[in-house]
Order: sequence, then C-alpha cells, then structure tokens
Amino acid sequence: MGRMRSRLLLALIVFAAPSLATLALAQPRKPAPAKPKPTIVAKPDAAPAMVPDDDAGHPATDVPPPPADIGDGGRSSPLNPQPAELPSNAVDAGVPVDYDRLLADIAALRARVSAVADNLYQSRIAVSIQADNPKAKIAKLTVSLDDGVVYNAPPSWSASDPTVVYDHAVAPGKHAVTVDVERKDSRDESFRTGQRSRFTVDVPRDNRLDVQVKIIDDSSMGADFPGDKSGKYDLRFRVKAVAKPVGK
Repeated sequence: MGRMRSRLLLALIVFAAPSLATLALAQPRKPAPAKPKPTIVAKPDAAPAMVPDDDAGHPATDVPPPPADIGDGGRSSPLNPQPAELPSNAVDAGVPVDYDRLLADIAALRARVSAVADNLYQSRIAVSIQADNPKAKIAKLTVSLDDGVVYNAPPSWSASDPTVVYDHAVAPGKHAVTVDVERKDSRDESFRTGQRSRFTVDVPRDNRLDVQVKIIDDSSMGADFPGDKSGKYDLRFRVKAVAKPVGK
C-alpha cells in the first residue's frame, strides 16, 4: 500500500513538471529599477559687480552698460557702431538728380573762378591751334591746361590759320598744356590717326605767353593704301612759346 502511494506521487510530479516550467517561462520579467537621478546642488549667486566710486566716494551712476551679447554667445566689439550711428539711406531713396542744374552750377563756379583769376593775376597764357592739311579732317580736339580741359572743338572744326582757343589769366610759373587730337582722312574716313602731346611752359610774371601749336599731318594712308596697298601715318606737333610783357 505504501509503495503504491510513492509511485502515484512520483507520477504526479513527473506529469506536473512541464506545466510548471511553461508557466514560469510565460511570466513577464520585472523591469529593472530606475537609476536614481543625480542631485543638483545650486551654486551660490555670483558676487555683484563692483561699481566704481566717483571722486566724492559715492557710487558712480554713469557707468556704461556691458556690451550686448551677439548671436554666437560672444560679445560685440565696442568699436561697432550703434544703430543710431549707422548712415541713413534717405539720400539714396531714389531721389532724381537734376543734372542740368548741376552743370549750370559748375559753369557758374568756373565763371567765378575765372573772374577771381583775372583780378588776382596779371600774367596770362594764350593757346592757338593751326591744322595745315586740308585733306585730313579733325574728328576730335581737346586742349587742357594743368590737367583741366579748357577747350573742346565743335564738330567739323578746322583751323587753316592760327586760331586762339584759350586766353586767360594764370599764376606765373610753369604750366602744362595738353593737346589731344584725332584726325580722319577726307578721302577715306575709315583711316584715322590720333595723338596726345603734353608740353610744359613757363609763364613769366606780368607777361602774356603765346603758345602756338601747329598740327602737321602728312599721312597718306587713306589715299595710297586702297590702290597700291602701301601707305603711311605721319602726325606730329610743333609748339612755339613767346612771352611779352602785358600791355605791349
């Protein structure tokens, strides 16, 4: 009888063991306990900035504020202009410019300068131009005195005889006369040549200096090259300066 009970208990254990193992595997695992968060210890506030005292020992009230932060976390330079110091675009807001009035003002200013020079200086300079070749037309001619243009020839200008293009009072001493000319052949205007020459002259005190410029053009390119395929350009200046006392 006892042996029968032992066999029955052993069979029951063998039968129930797989079921207990399956039940144990089906149970979900318990989550791991969360790690404790670190305790943040608040730092004591920074010491307040010391405000300098004035000469009387009282705290100064006109201390400039610290420079403002810029976008990258740094500080803006004290050399950077403030918004109120930036130039305004009101002038460039599309306001039209009256060029006619501007040119008139420049002409009036030049007239005033000329009047002052006439009253201030007794010395004068006169520039005359002569172009001796009638077969070569002048396409452009400008005369400058000390790098300022004093004469522009009109279209179809010619001067077979010496022609005064500038006569004005100047300070005594050395001056620079510049002549810029472009010539075109009357037989074929596609053939052109030009030259720019600068001459230094000396105007004596209380004298009138006559500067005589002769443009010599012996070019034959327009006449010869179309026929025999041979031609030349020969453009040059001849300058003569003569000084005489004013009033004589």
